[in-house]
Amino acid sequence: MIIDIYNQLIKKRKLTALYVLSAIIITYFASWFPDFENLIGIEGARISSVVSFGALNGLILGPFWGTIVSFTGIMGHTLIRGGTPDTFHLLTPFFVAIASAVAGLCIIKKEKAAMAIFGVLILLWYVTPLGRSVYYYPWFHILTLGGFFAFNYKLKDREENIFKFIFLLLASLMAILADHLAGSISATLLFDLPPQMFASVIMIYPIERITLALAAAAIMYMLIISLQNTLMESETYHDQVREKKETEILNYVDEVKGMLEEDNKN
Repeated sequence: MIIDIYNQLIKKRKLTALYVLSAIIITYFASWFPDFENLIGIEGARISSVVSFGALNGLILGPFWGTIVSFTGIMGHTLIRGGTPDTFHLLTPFFVAIASAVAGLCIIKKEKAAMAIFGVLILLWYVTPLGRSVYYYPWFHILTLGGFFAFNYKLKDREENIFKFIFLLLASLMAILADHLAGSISATLLFDLPPQMFASVIMIYPIERITLALAAAAIMYMLIISLQNTLMESETYHDQVREKKETEILNYVDEVKGMLEEDNKN
C-alpha cells in the first residue's frame, strides 16, 4: 500500500524534476568517491559505492528516470575524469543503468520484466566461451533470482515492515548483480582474461554485492517508513486504506457469488 502511494508521488512533475536533478548531481559526485578495499577482512575485496546508486536511483525514480539519472551521472564522470576512456569504461554507465532499470521495474510492480532482464544476463554468461568454462561463476545470481521469484509469488503482498525491507533488499541485490554480470560479460568479450580470475572471486563478490544492496535498500526503506509515518497522520491515507479494504471485500464477494451461481447452474 505504502509503495503504491510512493509510486503516485514520484509521478508528480515537480517532485520528479527535483528528484532527477538532485540524483544526477549526487550520483556524479558519488562516482568520484574512492573504492573501499579489503573490507570485512577479505583480501582483494573491493567495493565501488557508486554501484549502490544504480539500484537506489531505480528504486526512488522508477525504471525510466532512474536509468537516465544513473547513465548521465556515471557518463559525466567517465568523460570528465581526464584521458581517453577505453571501451570498457565507456560501457560502465550502461551497466549501472541496467541496475536502475531492474530496480525500477521492481518498485513499479513489473517484477516479471525485471526478472526477465536478469535471467537473460545469466543466459548470456553461458553464451561466452569463458562463461561455459567457469559455469559456476553466476551461482549467486541464480540463487538471488530464485529467491526473488519465490518471495514475489509468496510473500510480496504482506504489509509488515520486515517484508517491505526484504523486498527492497532482494530488488536491490538483483539490480546490483545485474550490473555486476553485465560488466563481467563485457570484460570477457573485450579482454583476454583467464578463467582463474573469475574462479578466484566466486565467494568474494556475493559479500561485496550484499553490502551494496543493504546500503541501497536501507536508504529506500528509511524513505518509505518516513513517508508511512507522515501519512499515518493524514486522513487521506486512512481513507485510501479503507477504500482498498472495501474493494478487496467486494471483489471477494463477487468471486463467491460467481462460484455459487455456477454451482446452481450445474
